[in-house]
Amino acid sequence: MSDPVQPAPQEDRAFRFKSGAVICAGWLAEDLPFLTRSLRYLLRPQGEGLRHDFALEAGDIGVLAVLDANPGVTQNDLAASLVLKKSAVTRVVQRLETRGFLTRERSATDRRANLLTLTAEGTRCARAVQEATRLRHADWFTGITPQERAVFFDVLYRLVDRLAETHDGDLPEGRDDE
Repeated sequence: MSDPVQPAPQEDRAFRFKSGAVICAGWLAEDLPFLTRSLRYLLRPQGEGLRHDFALEAGDIGVLAVLDANPGVTQNDLAASLVLKKSAVTRVVQRLETRGFLTRERSATDRRANLLTLTAEGTRCARAVQEATRLRHADWFTGITPQERAVFFDVLYRLVDRLAETHDGDLPEGRDDE
């Protein structure tokens, strides 16, 4: 049995730049808001490229993914699961419905609720985006073992899940998808 990978000591973590500069990360090496903001910044061009490749807009990929895994989910539950305002989800749903990727149907038990389901074309698109994402992840996680990757996603998901339990669900004004 192999020993678990030991993380680098905090004092050894540094930011390494193309210029060759190395800057000690200090306590930022374990600051979740800083690291997630940095990851978001570094991954943003990847997300933009993925959306461009599939002629999708902001929010579309998340909606396709959730609907692929949850046929018949309500629009309100979709918004909550993606941490998006209801108005933002309404725009995405209308756009994807126009493209023939999903259908909306009134709930038989709650006439105020729309149940959303992907069409065959929407499912094809969602699965193609999933495969393209898998290939990107394979590149991003080069040098990281499958076990480390599994632990990373497990811990990250559990943290999101725990924090979501105590969050009021309201996004700050003026922010639909951040």
